[in-house]
Amino acid sequence: MNKSLTILDDTDIQNINISSNKGLIIFLGESYRLGGQHNRNKGSTQSYNGQILAYQSHIKFIQNLNLNYNINTDIYISTYNTRFNEDTLKIYNELNIIGYDFYKNLQGLNGLFHNTIKKIKNINNYNFICYIRIDLRLKPKFREIFNPNWETIHFPMDHYIGHESINGHPQVSDTMLFIPKKYYKYIHNIKLAPEHFAWLYLITQTNLTIYDLDTMLNTFHDSDSAKDWNPLYYIVNRWQCPTFHSRGHIFDKYDFYKRYNPKYNPYKNQIKPQKIEKTMKYNTI
Repeated sequence: MNKSLTILDDTDIQNINISSNKGLIIFLGESYRLGGQHNRNKGSTQSYNGQILAYQSHIKFIQNLNLNYNINTDIYISTYNTRFNEDTLKIYNELNIIGYDFYKNLQGLNGLFHNTIKKIKNINNYNFICYIRIDLRLKPKFREIFNPNWETIHFPMDHYIGHESINGHPQVSDTMLFIPKKYYKYIHNIKLAPEHFAWLYLITQTNLTIYDLDTMLNTFHDSDSAKDWNPLYYIVNRWQCPTFHSRGHIFDKYDFYKRYNPKYNPYKNQIKPQKIEKTMKYNTI
């Protein structure tokens, strides 16, 4: 692997050639970040050990995926410039890295994801694409439930009770996302905003229906593991909340729509503009 670093400005977009491997995992977001939500403290010495724990869990996940499903997985890293760039590449070196970016300027989760997608020339060589926030330490439960043969777009979970609905649609976590090949034509319609509107946008701005979208879990959890216990991961270098705030509640998308959006008809194309007065530039979890 080429060990030279690419330090990119906002407009520096590269084209990356890929092989015909079956899966692409994108690790993206702020690495070596210290502190809670809205904190931009990254690259400090105190953040190092926690970030390494996250990386180790990523490697274990990929190895488990390759072993159990016989899938050759490519990796793309999209994060920010810190003094630990070389350490990051060294740790991931045992995986098949096809590209990496260390941005100087803040892109937001949505920007990082779509910048990366633009650089993948032969995207249809992959059976699936999955992005995972780079500051997540993945728990064994994630390895147990992840299925590269999922046939629908999968978000990790709906938000905890009290924040589970937005305009009658699930307010899903966007810390990770699984996209099967047949939905690649909708990738540019995916909008990752701080308010977790991604499910809503796909339903209201495309011809997708609830039959095309799912969650990895059937329980409700906040995206931020400092606010709510999460069985799939925890965000490193933050306090971990031990309380499962929505215990006993089960997410079923059909029951959800009967309760929150009874007029929704999944058999009818319901594309309609929705005025949502929220910024989508930066993800602030």
